[in-house]
Amino acid sequence: MANNCDFELMVRGKQENVDTFFRYLTDYDNSPKNFARIFSAEIDSESVNDEGIKTMMIFGDCAWSVYSCMCEGEYTYFSEGDGVKLTCLREATAELSLEVEIRSKEDGMGFWEHIHYKNGECICEDCGDLIDENFDMDKAA
Repeated sequence: MANNCDFELMVRGKQENVDTFFRYLTDYDNSPKNFARIFSAEIDSESVNDEGIKTMMIFGDCAWSVYSCMCEGEYTYFSEGDGVKLTCLREATAELSLEVEIRSKEDGMGFWEHIHYKNGECICEDCGDLIDENFDMDKAA
């Protein structure tokens, strides 16, 4: 499908809050909130440390860009929505006391993104052009 953006996402926080965040990504029908146009989100790995903090690694894809589907601002689904059910990373990470870091790439238009939020604060919202076919998302930003 054209203009699909592949992402790798790390979410960290209290176990129940991480699980709620995952439902925001995957359960449009039953979750009280959701992100816009997430086509797939699958758990790659998850772990819980001695303090009960859960880290979940997720991979998936969305429409256009992570920015347009999970952030707020110009050209985002959140900003164009009705504000009832849609959420954004700022709101979700503040509400659930989470840290979320995402690296994505969109091969059709040729760009990458690195987005990082912690407790409602934007730590990084960066993007750039894909340089070649062997682009490594782990080395972006």
